[in-house]
Formats: sequence, structure tokens, C-alpha cells
Amino acid sequence: MACSKELFHSRGFMIDKLIRAVLLLIGLLWFAGCGFIQSPSVPPQMVGTTSLNNFDFDGKPTQIQVQGVPERVIVARPEILDALLALHAENHICAAYITRDKVEQIPELQKKMPKAVFYTSEMDRETALMMHPDFILGWRMSFRKGALGDTAFWRERNIPVYIEENSGPVPAVDPFPPSTVETEMRFIQNMGQLFQKEEEANGIVRNIQSALDEGIAKAREAPARRVITIEFMRDKIEVFGDKLLSGDIIRKIGSTNIQFDTPFISREELRMCGADTLFIVYHGNEQEGANALAQIQVPEFSDIPAVKNGRVFLLPYRNVCASHVYTAQTIREISNGLYFY
Repeated sequence: MACSKELFHSRGFMIDKLIRAVLLLIGLLWFAGCGFIQSPSVPPQMVGTTSLNNFDFDGKPTQIQVQGVPERVIVARPEILDALLALHAENHICAAYITRDKVEQIPELQKKMPKAVFYTSEMDRETALMMHPDFILGWRMSFRKGALGDTAFWRERNIPVYIEENSGPVPAVDPFPPSTVETEMRFIQNMGQLFQKEEEANGIVRNIQSALDEGIAKAREAPARRVITIEFMRDKIEVFGDKLLSGDIIRKIGSTNIQFDTPFISREELRMCGADTLFIVYHGNEQEGANALAQIQVPEFSDIPAVKNGRVFLLPYRNVCASHVYTAQTIREISNGLYFY
């Protein structure tokens, strides 16, 4: 009997607990139905898939599928970092490459992105894997052997990669598309869509279009120019043709971009080109720009009309190769050089 009584009390206790649990569950369901308890909503950045057209290292067209908004982004070029900062998408970055001439910017960048890691040399595949990225942005050469490696390696691991459109070979060769104002705007729009920063992206694109419209209007009131854009590369002189951004801008705003059959020309060909306006592309800081300018200001080139008439202008490399957020500035610099001097 003692055992039966104890069992009865035990069963009663269990039934009582079960009744309490059921009543508690009913209460919770009632509160939830009345709106006092809400089921956790899915954050906007977790909803939907973004599809973007791109290409691989060899120029083969690809389509990138990205689930939600990336939260651990590797940025393999400082120019692309500038674009994401302009879009206010810095909170999505886990690692970024900063060139050595911009090292002094790291403390300020660290304040904006306290969770990000900054590298002053290009990341290799192993370093990138340790960052556990969910998206990688870079130039074409960021995905060469010895750096981040082939894009297929990352896609096989379900990590989407995006090659900035205007970072292909210089000059552009098939199947890579020419570098144009439109591709720069498309990159900005794609990043705005990906990071849900469409308003910021549209503002940047409007500024680019406005700069282009201003340049076209100036061209109607001034004579067309014969233009050459070059970069001094030690013993070589590279010429920027129509398939590069500077050539596209020059043509769009009404002047002639002098063409050559090869991407490099001799000093004699430069001397005889007959350009009345000359742009020199340079890398690095203002001193590097001054050094580049000094190379044209020599007796050998004094008979070039542009040199003779003081129509030689500097263009930072970042403004003519994958320029994106600097594109409006580039258009205005070229337009001013063509029509304001």
C-alpha cells in the first residue's frame, strides 16, 4: 500500500506538472496571437538572392548568385574599398588590402571598421581562407596564381567572387569588355544592389552622369582636341587607347583620342604624334606625379604642340583604371584639360 500511495502521489505530481505546462503553452500562444509576443522576423539582409553578371580570370562570362547581403567581405584592392566606403557598406568588410603608399590611412580606417583586418601586402589564398569570407571583391589580377588564385577555387566552396569590370587586361582584349563610363556606373549599381545601398549608389551614378553632361556641353562651345594619354614606364611609354576609360571619356565629350596599333610607343612616335593636349598617368603621391611630369618637360619633346602650349595634365592612375567613385572627378579633370585651358 505504501508503494501504491507513493506511486499515486508521484503520478498526481506529474499530471499537475503536465497541466501547468499545457496552460503555460496556451497562455504563450494567446499572447503571441494578441501581438504581445512576436516571432523573430528575418532581417532584411537575409532575404532574397542577388544575381550579378561578371567574368572569370580568363574573361569567360559568369553569373554570381549571392544569398542575402554578405557580412564577411574581403576587399582585395584599396580602390574597391573606397567604393564601399562611399556606399556606407564598411560594416560588411572583414579584411582589406591597403597599398604601402596608403599605410598612414589605416588608423582612420580602423576607427570606421573596428572589426576589419588590414593587410599591406596582397592576400594569398591561405590568408583569405582564415578570414572565413562569404564574398570576395577584387581586380582581375587579384585572382592570379600566387595571390587569391582562380575564381573557380572559391566558387567550388560556395564563396562568390566578383572581378571589378574595368580591371581586365590593359589594353582590353577579347573576350574582356572595353573600359567605359557605363561599366563604371554598372559596378556602382551592382554594389548598391548587393549591399542594399541603392540610394547611395544612385547618387554616385547621378554625379557621374552630370559630369558627363557638363563635358558634352563644354565641347559644343570649343574646338575638338587631338589628345594622347600616356604613362612613362621606365624604358617604355604606354598609350591609353579608345578601349580604356580615358579614351572613352575623351571620345564621349567630343575630342579625338590618338590611336596606335600597339599599347606601347617609342619616344620618336610620341614626339611626332601631333597631340595638342596630353595627359600623363602616374601612380602614387604628388611627388610621383611631379616626377612623371618632368619626363615630358625635356628638349626632346619640346616640339609637341601640347608641350609647347602648356597643355600637359596629370591623371592619377586610380582615376583611369577601375575608377568607379572617382569617375565623375576623372571626367571633370579631362574636360577641364580639353576645354578650359
